[in-house]
Amino acid sequence: MADKSHEPAESVSATPPELRAGTGYLLTRLGAESRRRWARMLTEHGMTPHHYGALMTLEAVKVTHQQHLAELIGVDPRNAVSVVDFLERRGLIERTRDPADRRRHTIRLTAEGRATAGTLRRAGEVIERDMLAGLTGDERTSLHALLQRLFEVTVDR
Repeated sequence: MADKSHEPAESVSATPPELRAGTGYLLTRLGAESRRRWARMLTEHGMTPHHYGALMTLEAVKVTHQQHLAELIGVDPRNAVSVVDFLERRGLIERTRDPADRRRHTIRLTAEGRATAGTLRRAGEVIERDMLAGLTGDERTSLHALLQRLFEVTVDR
């Protein structure tokens, strides 16, 4: 009989239970998997997470200033310039001088930007549906409520 002590143990999960016992570890691994899937989808559309955040934010707020958009999507205002420039070159947003303050630009989605935001949203919904497919509807609702609460008390204070 062959010695199998050096072969990997077969189990349902390749991740050791000691690691899976930590909430932080689970959040990190699931976040990384979600980011990987989102990055692949966004790359297929020639976008980055910052581009996606800007489009979704503009869809929600309709019109804003570049600095406020940077704050809303969590990007340093200096880095927001390249995000806005990229979206403008693609015809997804339009920048116009703010009539109330000529030093500032207002930003809004174009019709193409609204269509692209819809396409990206639907693609994101597919990713989310796939990641949460192993949960019941009630479990998905509970998970979302818990994550929302955790977000409120740690990130969105």
